[in-house]
Amino acid sequence: MFKQVFRITFITFVWKQYKRAIVSTALLFGYLYLVGSLHEDYLNYAELEQGADVGFSFIMKWSALLLGVMVYFVYHFLRRSKSERADGKSPEPTLPGDENDPFAEIRKRKKLRSKAEMIIDKESKD
Repeated sequence: MFKQVFRITFITFVWKQYKRAIVSTALLFGYLYLVGSLHEDYLNYAELEQGADVGFSFIMKWSALLLGVMVYFVYHFLRRSKSERADGKSPEPTLPGDENDPFAEIRKRKKLRSKAEMIIDKESKD
């Protein structure tokens, strides 16, 4: 029973996290299949017709395939940059001199000590 709950939870997490990427990738594969299928149908038609232009159909096929892949990459690139702007995250890492640096106090310390070292020092003083 716990195995099924774990699977459902895992699938739900993956779906929520990567839903757009999964859907857009499935659409890309569907588009690539559709273009290939249409081109194959045209080649079958051109085989029956004597005056059909087969060379132009290959140019159209590869242009359509490249266009689909370019749209896919542009969609993912723009989505990522928009989400970074919406979250207010800057693509550059925080520099040590910034006022918003959460680790500035730690960097100023001369010696870093763990909790265990603090407990040992506290017990040795008592």
